[in-house]
Amino acid sequence: MTHHSIRAVFGILGICLSLAVFVSDSGGQQAANNSATLRSTSSPETGSDAKPIPDVSVIDQNGRRRHFYTDLVKQKVVAVNFVYTTCNTICPPLGATFGKLQKSLGEHFGKDVFLISISVDPATDTPDRLRSWAAQFGAQAGWTLVTGDKMEINRLLKALGSDTASPESHSPMVLIVNDKRAAWKRVYGLGSSAALSRSIEQMLALPSVRASEKAK
Repeated sequence: MTHHSIRAVFGILGICLSLAVFVSDSGGQQAANNSATLRSTSSPETGSDAKPIPDVSVIDQNGRRRHFYTDLVKQKVVAVNFVYTTCNTICPPLGATFGKLQKSLGEHFGKDVFLISISVDPATDTPDRLRSWAAQFGAQAGWTLVTGDKMEINRLLKALGSDTASPESHSPMVLIVNDKRAAWKRVYGLGSSAALSRSIEQMLALPSVRASEKAK
């Protein structure tokens, strides 16, 4: 091999090495960015950042008229998902996860923590349909499913960040609210029930507002 050929080979190797380093750095930076995004969307938002929840009139799976905030959320820790009974994609897994949560939350369920499912298709989802749908997943007292007037439900969905153009396009997001601490966060609802349970327990364990102020 000639001297010029050797120089050419080393030149090509140098270019390849530089490209490899660039790709590695770029991938690492992208992973870091993704991680930062995940952390920011999973962190509790408190105080003025927590969105007010409208006290709209809803109907639960037993046909009882309820006020969403006053009766179901006020001074409680709740996990809220968004479903509709004719869904055959993400809703059955969301229902199954809530069914498992009833057990994994142990003594907290129905006492310190409550589950709520809001229909994103209130025109179709009657209380009877919601009750039958929830029965597939062993729904117990402490898990409330609600429907109601379409305009009122839409107002509620918009306030909770889950309004969509159609039921089919709704998100598998679960909203966790600790109303006593004025804190809430969104988590991915199609993960494991154990991971969701941990997120709920973290929200349940948030210090009181007074304790936080004293710590400062």
